[in-house]
Amino acid sequence: MFCRASSLQLALYQHLTSSRWFKSCLSSSYASSLHLMCIAALKKLCNHPCLLYRKMNEEQIEQQSLTDAETLYDDLQTYYPLDYDPNISEHSGKLKVLENLLRNIKTHASGERVVVVSNYTQTLDVIQGLCERNEYQFLRLDGQTATSHRQSLVERFNGKGSQDFVFLLSSKAGGVGLNLTGGSTLILYDIDWNPANDIQAMARVWRDGQRKKVRIYRLLTTGTIEEKIYQRQISKQSLSGAVADTRISSKPQDFSREDLKDLFTLHMKTTCLTHDLLNCSCVKAADEEDPLCTNSAVGSSTRKCQLGLRGLRQEAKEKNLSMAELLQWKHFARPIENTKLEDDILRLCADDIDFVFQTEANG
Repeated sequence: MFCRASSLQLALYQHLTSSRWFKSCLSSSYASSLHLMCIAALKKLCNHPCLLYRKMNEEQIEQQSLTDAETLYDDLQTYYPLDYDPNISEHSGKLKVLENLLRNIKTHASGERVVVVSNYTQTLDVIQGLCERNEYQFLRLDGQTATSHRQSLVERFNGKGSQDFVFLLSSKAGGVGLNLTGGSTLILYDIDWNPANDIQAMARVWRDGQRKKVRIYRLLTTGTIEEKIYQRQISKQSLSGAVADTRISSKPQDFSREDLKDLFTLHMKTTCLTHDLLNCSCVKAADEEDPLCTNSAVGSSTRKCQLGLRGLRQEAKEKNLSMAELLQWKHFARPIENTKLEDDILRLCADDIDFVFQTEANG
């Protein structure tokens, strides 16, 4: 699910990527620590602007207060409203979609339990605040959770008749043996450089003992660094998730200047940059017949990508992308509520969703 960034996110993103610190990343004379810092700032911004706001307003500044780490956040204050409330979901496209998802699951899917996964404890703090404001009963397991307490949390969530609606999980906690079959919906809030980490996180509810149909939602912010990371994931591994390529470049020092320039480019005039790379015609004229791509945004007809798989593979080879398998997924473009998307919960959350890739796996 590609979520539309808020106006505040777009303004901050443009400011950061045009700042002298980001421009310095394109110079080989700077250390990779600056690259990491800039990438981390963009990923935080995609999750919620309050993460930068809190960093900017820290009362306790480390001894290195005059280093690049602190000056990166200079001048951001002018972009935040004077009455800025970091607890408002509307400032983040993904958090707004998540809030709508949880509300509609709670209302329309009686007894359903949800696992929400993030790579960052600060982001889990934000999502926990959302649960508290909406009075959702939740459990949380992250790196700070005592090892002796973890299994009891899992057993409580998986227990028959559990009243805990949401399980907040850090993707770095729990190891490969963590099974959360008490929930049949999992929402992956952010993306990791290593596709194996995301595959492991998404499999938490799809385990032996699961009796329900499982729904897994991945949230990405349209046109941002999150799409670029996603493209790098699928260019190095099969979408089946069977094998992850450990050679995937996940270190900024391994990136060329052009790679960094691409990472820092914001694409504002797209509903899905990843879909644009497919040269797919599924959202064009309603009279174009198409058996692979399904979209009824302009009507109720079904359309296929005009570009054949052979042509796409050549296109992908030229762009160093191997995304041909995405053509076998169903494609739904904004306005989602007017499409044939077979997910009633998702259709109720369509206002802030730009694009959806959907597939079903039986196993």
